[in-house]
Amino acid sequence: EIGAPDANSRSVCIVNPGPGIPPDELPRLFDRFYRTRHAREAKSEGTGLGLPIVRSIARLHGGDVQAQSTPGVETRFCLVLPDYGSSREG
Repeated sequence: EIGAPDANSRSVCIVNPGPGIPPDELPRLFDRFYRTRHAREAKSEGTGLGLPIVRSIARLHGGDVQAQSTPGVETRFCLVLPDYGSSREG
């Protein structure tokens, strides 16, 4: 899903249907090495570095990334970056 949250930025959102992420874990998703309870229980191979790296890169470019989740329905990650092209003259 690609959008324009406002006149000066653009966003790309990825929606993942599934079990979702419990509300108490959402604030920690961007902490280095943090893995959700589900990931720890499933013994998946992730290290908990992917989302913190994405957030660091986004912030270096003047943007951010956010996560929203509805347990039992979906999780949505949105990368929002400045639209430098809209401020250029032609």
